[in-house]
Amino acid sequence: MKPQQARSDERDNNRVIRWGIGAAIFIFLLALAYNFLAQTREEGPVKPSTPTQSAPQLPPSSATGPQSAPSSTAPQTAPSSSSGTTAPQTPPAPATSQGK
Repeated sequence: MKPQQARSDERDNNRVIRWGIGAAIFIFLLALAYNFLAQTREEGPVKPSTPTQSAPQLPPSSATGPQSAPSSTAPQTAPSSSSGTTAPQTPPAPATSQGK
């Protein structure tokens, strides 16, 4: 083997070893970062182990709450029957006096 070829091979081997060590360190740091993030994500609020019962589902007509009797001066709005649900009715605005 030529001396020049032997030196070139040694340089190539050293370069491969340096790249391999660098890649191993990089992968190690990525693994540490992943483990750190996985542990901090699990430290959030404690979730109950048993599922909790949700509130009972009410039909759409009673979902708006109790309705007061409409006054005779308030305009009545008919609910839209195209979607199958009723829109909540808003109470009339209080009357303001115009002058003293």
